[in-house]
Amino acid sequence: MEVILLGAHGLLRTDIFGKVDPYVVIQYGNEEHTSKIVHGQGSNPGWNERFKFKAQYPADAGDDEQRKYRLFLRLMDHDTFTRDDYLGHTTIYVKELLELGVENGKAELGTHKYRGVMMKKINEVEER
Repeated sequence: MEVILLGAHGLLRTDIFGKVDPYVVIQYGNEEHTSKIVHGQGSNPGWNERFKFKAQYPADAGDDEQRKYRLFLRLMDHDTFTRDDYLGHTTIYVKELLELGVENGKAELGTHKYRGVMMKKINEVEER
């Protein structure tokens, strides 16, 4: 499965100096990829990066039910001298997309906007 990370809009400033240096951690199954850190683009960064994940349909019977077919994106703000700040996350469920891919030989989700959950701690809320 190929994921193209395009960009983000309206990011909140988390640093004292108002500088946001965002990056995205993308997880699918047991795989994880991290985007480049975007500097100097303010609250509307663009990545235009491609990531590939091994996707099986149907998923292995031993896979955790909660993680099957879930693409999880976590948006972070890189900080040089302190721990990176959490900006938000979103979850994209791709089961139907994989079903179509198996049936037709190829399937595309196309460009979609996904709203991230903005909060202080990732454990407080989970978007479904």
